[in-house]
Amino acid sequence: MEPLVDSLWDEWVATSILDVISAESELAGIVSCLKKTSCPGGDIRLSSRRLWVFRRIRKLWGKTRWSSGVDMGDILKVPKRHKGSVSIRLPVNVLSSIEAKEHDGSFIRWSWIRGVFGVTGALYQPKRGYYFLFRVSNREVVSGLVDHLAKNHISPSSRDVSDTVELIVRDQAQIVDLVNGMGLPNTALRLEEMAIIRSMRDRANRLVNCDASNIKKSVDAARRQIHVARFPLDKGCEKNLSPELLELIELRLTNPSISLNELGSNLSIPVTKSTVTYRWKKLIAIAESNGFMPDI
Repeated sequence: MEPLVDSLWDEWVATSILDVISAESELAGIVSCLKKTSCPGGDIRLSSRRLWVFRRIRKLWGKTRWSSGVDMGDILKVPKRHKGSVSIRLPVNVLSSIEAKEHDGSFIRWSWIRGVFGVTGALYQPKRGYYFLFRVSNREVVSGLVDHLAKNHISPSSRDVSDTVELIVRDQAQIVDLVNGMGLPNTALRLEEMAIIRSMRDRANRLVNCDASNIKKSVDAARRQIHVARFPLDKGCEKNLSPELLELIELRLTNPSISLNELGSNLSIPVTKSTVTYRWKKLIAIAESNGFMPDI
């Protein structure tokens, strides 16, 4: 199966564009986070090292009203061997029109966030769990992100790193809501599947560890009881023991691994677990009075 991070970007680039408004809103999100440099003649160069961003721009461009005046083939520049930053060169008036889209009445915030994510976002998968991150240098973009995510009950943590702000979403349910909001259902489904598998694996590990712990406790308890049972026999003081205690000693020595319940039910006169426990305490007290050390 394709790694989740790769399938995420494949889905981000390939998802169909519903209409002009969503295309322009997403493009405005992308443009708001690209690096901008002034060029001779008054144009602005927008660049990024993420090639997939410009694959998405090409897909969006033809759906927007700006494509009628500017041909993408004329303004797109890809470095040789795809090493370095990819860029587009836009006239100032076109850039201003794209940037103004956010303040237009016809604006889709989730499409805008999808564009922002394409330039600044990342999915990280450490050994346990995963998290989404936006690394944004534009403070207005940060404010817009935080505001819209809060309205959708998504609460990222934030931290300043150099000249950028990192917004991090760690909660699994919020991550799925975020991915669905950006229109990436396949990625959301895989994230949910991974969470289920991880939960089942963790539960299985807990059960195995619990079983192992219980087995160890049972073995330790049986070992201590064997020491107690052998002590009066080794010391030759079994004549001081009642028939019930002698029978219990004999049954434990011949059945070192059975439980207290099973010990009680296998006596000539069956008794309950609490009675067996009482008799063991009595046996320990007799053994200690004859020099038995319980921590041995």
